[in-house]
Amino acid sequence: MLVRIISLVLIFFIPFSAQATEIKYNHDSITVSEVKEKVDFPIFAPDKIPDNWTLEIKTYPMDEEKHFTHFRLHYMDKNDTILKVGIEQRNEPSNKEKFSSPNAEEIEINGNKGFFKAWGNSGEIDKKGELVTGGLLSWIQNGTYIQMNSSRIPKEMMLDIARSMKNVK
Repeated sequence: MLVRIISLVLIFFIPFSAQATEIKYNHDSITVSEVKEKVDFPIFAPDKIPDNWTLEIKTYPMDEEKHFTHFRLHYMDKNDTILKVGIEQRNEPSNKEKFSSPNAEEIEINGNKGFFKAWGNSGEIDKKGELVTGGLLSWIQNGTYIQMNSSRIPKEMMLDIARSMKNVK
């Protein structure tokens, strides 16, 4: 229990920075600007992420070069070894209830109805000795379906990041 409390305290004191500073891409990743040119829906990026995280963008279909149906922002730790948070974006689904769940908590995100569902093993220690936290957060923002997942940061930090999502111009 003490390990969990210390972990949560440390997580909340991680410094946040505005994404207006240079994004640290890893693995020669495609950039947010390049993705914007290859999708037909608005894309969003968080303003509020820890300044020591790196970003890799995964596009789908993977072998496509001209048009992507969806993509994922993978924010990794400073050593590029642990996925801190993944943020998938795609065109708004026709069935808006598709992303809700009977056990999900309804949450407001940027004026939109969202849903958060904690992992079933949240609060437990995983095989690597790390605290499982976070969950699955989804919402629709200006016609874009956004789904965020993390098992390494708490719900409150996920909500801070989600609420800082801004349309990429």
